[in-house]
Amino acid sequence: MNPIRRPSSGFHLLIRLAVGLLLLAPWLATAGRAADADSELKLVVILTRHGVRSPLRTNEQLGQYSAEPWPAWSVAPGILTPHGKQEMLLMGAYYRMRLIDEGLLTGRVADDLPRIYFRSDSDQRTMETARDLAAGLVPGTDPDPHALPHQQADPLFQPVKLNLGSPDRNAGVAAVLGRVGHDPANVIRANRAAFLALQQVLLGPSGVTPAGKINLLDLPSEVQPGKLDHTVGFEGPLHVAEQIVDALILEYAEGLPMSQVGWGRLSPETLTQLIQLHALHFDLVGATFYPAQVQGSNLSSHLLDTLDQAATGQARAGAFGHPGQNVVVVVGHDTNIANLGGLLGLGWWLPGTQANPVLPGGALVFELRQRRSDGKKVVRTYYVSQTLLQTRELSPLTLEHPPALAPIYVPNCSEPGPTCDVPLEKFTALLRRVIDPRYVVPGAP
Repeated sequence: MNPIRRPSSGFHLLIRLAVGLLLLAPWLATAGRAADADSELKLVVILTRHGVRSPLRTNEQLGQYSAEPWPAWSVAPGILTPHGKQEMLLMGAYYRMRLIDEGLLTGRVADDLPRIYFRSDSDQRTMETARDLAAGLVPGTDPDPHALPHQQADPLFQPVKLNLGSPDRNAGVAAVLGRVGHDPANVIRANRAAFLALQQVLLGPSGVTPAGKINLLDLPSEVQPGKLDHTVGFEGPLHVAEQIVDALILEYAEGLPMSQVGWGRLSPETLTQLIQLHALHFDLVGATFYPAQVQGSNLSSHLLDTLDQAATGQARAGAFGHPGQNVVVVVGHDTNIANLGGLLGLGWWLPGTQANPVLPGGALVFELRQRRSDGKKVVRTYYVSQTLLQTRELSPLTLEHPPALAPIYVPNCSEPGPTCDVPLEKFTALLRRVIDPRYVVPGAP
């Protein structure tokens, strides 16, 4: 018989914090609606990561660094799981409630469906996520998202894979090296505590690497020109740690028994600590300005056209959807969110995470609003995601018990106040300033 393990004091602290957040949620929701009383929502663009999938690397690849075998998944690598589908259905239902409450949707499916535009990357996990969000947003329908044929490289999401604009990968290397003092090992030294915590999960209390296995801290750190869909790569311990932590996040979010999540050695506190390595990798290779500009200019150009179309009522060839569609759902990847965050200088933080997390099902949201007091159009930006516990438990989401939301301050643009609103003209000027037309495909996205 398995012994009953007494939860740690840190775990109890986490639970108390979660309970406190739940108790505050109704007040926060009410406060948020009060803050919106002076503005009318005109358009929402939701750039979301897909839901929970299986790890991209096989168990054999991940197992090179662990003392024990990894748990089996019910689907092939990189595939949206049934749990992930339910996660995104819940998120779609929440978006529906919120947009009805804001007056952007009516709650009548026949009226709402024509108002929503779905666009996704061409792989299984993004296309299925779009369908699951649609099932929550417009129940009883099954719209196909706008997407290229299955697994065809899409310049909206993977421009580097298509060599759009002939990006200079050496410039990407220089940009990242310039952020780490031209010594990639600085990153390992500065985050040694998190790496050692990861090693404890991988190897157990002894910390001894078994014969035939690889100690990830023995790998050399090197910034290299990127491969496939990346402008730049940060090879070595950080890259491997990102892949491993991603798998651990997915194990927890998928709802695997805690005895299987990190072989029973991964507490919620340690998972929060390890997210630091996951987010740091995306910050360096995806949010550093040059790779962010290469990989995010095309998507940002279509965002700009969509905002302009909604603000003027005049059709724009590069906009998502037509002027009558005021809910835009774009389903991509963690990289796409990191790219836009880096391009626009955005940062966010959610409870139970580290800075700038890119969680399964998390979204970077852009709202176009018009203030009733002075008629001024403003853009409101935030990051929204179910907490990992909400995802793990598939918790129902309501206006009173919402997902976590972090308002985002746009540097040199946002006005004072809790919602960090930006005058539309300032936001569009920012987009025009950072978009490089060499990396843009004109016309319909």
